Amino acid sequence: MKILQTQKRLRHIRASSGFLKHETGSMSSEFAVAVMCLLTIIFGTMELCSAGYSYTVLADAANEGVHYAILNSSDETGAVNTVKKYATATFHDVSKIGVSVTYPDGTVTPPSRVAISVSYQYVPYLSIFMAKPPTMHAYAEGRMVH
Repeated sequence: MKILQTQKRLRHIRASSGFLKHETGSMSSEFAVAVMCLLTIIFGTMELCSAGYSYTVLADAANEGVHYAILNSSDETGAVNTVKKYATATFHDVSKIGVSVTYPDGTVTPPSRVAISVSYQYVPYLSIFMAKPPTMHAYAEGRMVH
């Protein structure tokens, strides 16, 4: 009698769990979709952080160029080289940097001002996230003392 009851229970369990027969690959596909979403978020965040870091370095490079131009008032090419040298250590494509040195007061003698404008066409690591990468601009200005 107990054997019959056990067999009935097993048939009942098998019949009630029959819906799982058609769900064999669902866990793998759900995992794949979840991993793809997670990786997209992670790499997208890394790309945005890289763009923010590039802008910060660009602004610092402009400040370094102004600092050089303040101390060496007549050496315009030195200021440009200083900006590019500063950016070389951090950017992955320095050929896209444009540097412009201007003197708003019209002279290169102290106490005139010097202004440096730097532009950079950002080169993304993964072009999937930025189809049209931004052109970043930084500006720094200072007064010559020497």
